Amino acid sequence: MMRANARLLPRGSSAYSDGDGALRCDRAGEDMLRAFWPVAAEGTALPAELRGLADGAQAGPPGVRRTLIMEHAGERLRIEATAVGKGRTQFHLWREMLPGVVESPSVVEEATSDGLTQREREVALLVADGLRSREVAERLTIAPQTVKSHLKTIFDKLGVRNRVELARRLSNR
Repeated sequence: MMRANARLLPRGSSAYSDGDGALRCDRAGEDMLRAFWPVAAEGTALPAELRGLADGAQAGPPGVRRTLIMEHAGERLRIEATAVGKGRTQFHLWREMLPGVVESPSVVEEATSDGLTQREREVALLVADGLRSREVAERLTIAPQTVKSHLKTIFDKLGVRNRVELARRLSNR
């Protein structure tokens, strides 16, 4: 029963902010952030916690991720921020149900034993949510060819042949 509800919630996404502190994100990222900050939307000012995370990322060495974990109403949101230059901060977002809400331990084992790296999992979730390779590349600030390379590896590891099968496979979790 919880498995179906968990898939309705976006599990992974990304967002970013420019030097002016405005939030930029797709629909999935906006939905994830709104569960914790109701006023969070495309183009609005960053919530105070995210602004602090972004400032910390900008002040630190390039490429080092800062992490914020929020818990509320039986779910957890993990946010990792990385400074990507010119005052821009990339946020990687993961949303999950808190332990005890998950249907059974086998569901958790299946999710962690699929053999995917963290980046492959990010790519797979974004592709399963309907984004094209170019859009995934923009969200993760990687090259479109890198997304295609990740997809080939993901397809091999999960035993699927295309994006539709990938989406079905991930929705069955």
